[in-house]
Amino acid sequence: MTKKLISYLTVILFLIPFTLLIVDNKVLFPFITTKAIFFRILVTIGLVLAIWLYLLNPNSFPKKNYLLIAIALFFVANIVATFLSVNPYRSFWGNAERMEGIWSLFFYLSYFFLLFTLFSFNPQAKKTIFYSILIVTTLISILEIQQAFILKQDRPSATLGNPTYIGFLNLLTIFLILYFYFESKSQTEKLIYISLTLLNLLSLIGSQTRGSILGLLVGIFTFSFLYFLFSKIQTQKKILAFSLFALFLIFFFFFLKTELALKIPGIKRISETLQNPVSIFPRLYAWKIFLTAFEKKPIFGWGPETMPIAFFANFDPQIFNYEQAIFDRPHNKFIEILASTGILGFLTWLLIFLAFFYYLIKSNINFYQKLTLSAFIFAYWAQNFSLFDMQASYVLFFYGLSLIAQKIDFRENRERFIRPYIILVSGLSLIVIIFHIQHFYIVRSIITYLNQPDPKIASENFLRLSEIAGPFLTEEAVMTMNYFTSHLNQIKDIQTFNNFYEIVDKAHQKDPKDYRLANVWISLKMMLIDIQKQTGQDPSKNIVAVEKSYSDLITIYPRMPEIYINYARFLLSNN
Repeated sequence: MTKKLISYLTVILFLIPFTLLIVDNKVLFPFITTKAIFFRILVTIGLVLAIWLYLLNPNSFPKKNYLLIAIALFFVANIVATFLSVNPYRSFWGNAERMEGIWSLFFYLSYFFLLFTLFSFNPQAKKTIFYSILIVTTLISILEIQQAFILKQDRPSATLGNPTYIGFLNLLTIFLILYFYFESKSQTEKLIYISLTLLNLLSLIGSQTRGSILGLLVGIFTFSFLYFLFSKIQTQKKILAFSLFALFLIFFFFFLKTELALKIPGIKRISETLQNPVSIFPRLYAWKIFLTAFEKKPIFGWGPETMPIAFFANFDPQIFNYEQAIFDRPHNKFIEILASTGILGFLTWLLIFLAFFYYLIKSNINFYQKLTLSAFIFAYWAQNFSLFDMQASYVLFFYGLSLIAQKIDFRENRERFIRPYIILVSGLSLIVIIFHIQHFYIVRSIITYLNQPDPKIASENFLRLSEIAGPFLTEEAVMTMNYFTSHLNQIKDIQTFNNFYEIVDKAHQKDPKDYRLANVWISLKMMLIDIQKQTGQDPSKNIVAVEKSYSDLITIYPRMPEIYINYARFLLSNN
């Protein structure tokens, strides 16, 4: 039975990278939402198989693995930050645009646990899962190259929806390929790996992602530095090679300042940034704002997925001197973890890497593979110095971490009575899968109802959907308001208006700290106030409600200029 479960788990983990190919135009955020939901469904199924494996082989569970302990501590730190969050609801569920929150983090960390489990029971599966990643990243790279160099699209994004995500994907893939290149003894296989490395490099260049190119240089530098430091070649040769590499970096730096560099795809944006650094000032100001936020809540942070609140609670209007930029996250993983989970979350995050390097040093892989995985981590850090994680990076990053898993000796306990546990785990997993399917139904239905030409029917459909919308109720309410605004002239009865209002009001009660939703709710309240004034009714209750909402928003977003302007307009219009 153990061997069958290992095979089933291998199939599930083989399928997971293929979620990155999904683009679903019939849901909210077509490049993100469906990917995340199918990823979660597969991980949920995988967890049943992994638990079953450990029930059959109870002595195989890694009780004292520092890496698993560090990841568990990081998750606990996020749970604590969520309980103490300025918006616990959003910290738990995240939003449909990013599909994050600790609900999502649970599945990403579970994905790592599944990989670690599989590779502990069957190390040969490392290459099987790698082939899955290789197929997916190759398809994405080919599409990116076609869009960038054949169709001449400016910074295309293939199936990921953002060119920066493509660069991140290619960056991590390159080092994973090199890991298996140094393991392989077949010249044909090595030639294929070299070809695919070049393919990913070309795709990275097509994405024109500055952070990924710098990450690649950091990874190469890390590999070279460690090689020079620990290899057995003569010291004179080490110094010569390192000097040549340093000269190359110096030459490359000055080359970036030339006009020719501005004409070369890939490095063009780095050259533009170096020659005109003003373009990165908004990001630097954003980092400053989020670091100020961290200083105000240094222990536990503001909570996951609350960065818009942290941003406008500490807003510096000087950022608008360079760009009308609104940051819903710092675009710096280090600062994001500090601001969202505080020093507690940051230290547990660092523990993950300390544990990884501890096991990397102890592992029995060859010298070059150890250098490659070290470069993989440093490249990941370099890219995340100007970005954040998403599903594409998580899938490859946790796979890279799991490569240090060592084979365990297992012996199936056939006499152990585990049926009740399996029934319980399978039942719970079925409930969670139904939950995922419900989420998929919701995000699909929102788009379907947005295309309904009759506002009366649409309002009734949206109202029914709001009963089960759960964490997507905020997005439904915002989309409902967009529909309401575009079909306002077609609304002929008060019940239709009330339906739209009820949806938004219900969402606002559940998530009053969401700025977009608060604006939508206030807009509808102001319409009610106008109607009450025109029909001779007393609008005072609604005026007080709007005043309270603005007062709450000012408390949550005290340095957001737009709120004060809108509030002033409201006060003026109501004397």
